[in-house]
Amino acid sequence: MILILSKPGDRDTDLVIEWLNYFKTPVLRVNDEELMQGITTFSYDSNCTENSYFENSTQRVYLKDISVVWFRKFGYLRDYEAKLDYLRDLMLFLNDEFKALRELIFSLLDDKKWLFKRSLMKSKLEILNLAKNVGLQIPKTIIVTERNKLKLFWEENNHSIITKPIAEALHLKLANSTVGLSTVKVETVKNLNINFSPSLFQEYIEKEIELRVFYIMGKCYSMAIFSQSNPQTKIDFRAYDWDFPNRFIPFQLPSEIEMKIDILMKKLQLNTGSIDILKSSKNGAYYFLEVNPSGQFGMTSFPCNYDLHKIVAQNLILLNNEK
Repeated sequence: MILILSKPGDRDTDLVIEWLNYFKTPVLRVNDEELMQGITTFSYDSNCTENSYFENSTQRVYLKDISVVWFRKFGYLRDYEAKLDYLRDLMLFLNDEFKALRELIFSLLDDKKWLFKRSLMKSKLEILNLAKNVGLQIPKTIIVTERNKLKLFWEENNHSIITKPIAEALHLKLANSTVGLSTVKVETVKNLNINFSPSLFQEYIEKEIELRVFYIMGKCYSMAIFSQSNPQTKIDFRAYDWDFPNRFIPFQLPSEIEMKIDILMKKLQLNTGSIDILKSSKNGAYYFLEVNPSGQFGMTSFPCNYDLHKIVAQNLILLNNEK
């Protein structure tokens, strides 16, 4: 039995399940919000943990009968955020309740085979350091709290640096709008406070192309994104321009880069992930930026005809059939 931990409306999950059904492989999908709302039920008794189970409208699945877990996306609670917009403390409480429940579920499933075991995930900075250690190039990166030190870094990089969150990018809700906290080019430092909270800065890489690489079980499926000529997507293609979409095409990474990615992922104990890379327009070098183990891969699959949902399903089945 394959268990998929996901969220409502995740199209990648939908399509992988369609392939699992096609291959007649038993699967249970548990969505985070449906679990919290009792639509999918969960039973746990500390006196008899081996009889813990999930149940939905069609089946009851005991955790002891699960062989493989795919951690897709599990813990966003977007529906709660919409309904509890102004009840911040209640939203924080529900998030804490979910996280505690999720940790219990993870511990009960710890001995299963996983496609991305979340407990193994390292921070963005740890991953960058490991990438450098295996021979991948990374942008010069600092975390500072002082304007003078930032000014030196800015000058050392010809007044061409970017800032991004130390953790993950997100959208901040304001009264009448939302603000994306993601990658931004630093135009000046003179107006900053003398001291500020710890912030991450990197050299700005003039890119020839941006690359999204989907990695699974030792194989790379790469897509080139021509985002550099559009001012809106020049810094980060995720600032998407729906009126003038970027061009996406299949791309073959050099074998030595694929080999280093494979070494990195094995060191991270990640068997899948979506990886962001830049190819420099100045020297042709490939710069590793980050890996998201539960990142989108449909956006890579469809433009490149990679059929990644079928490939994910086949790898889940292989894990399920392993003795």
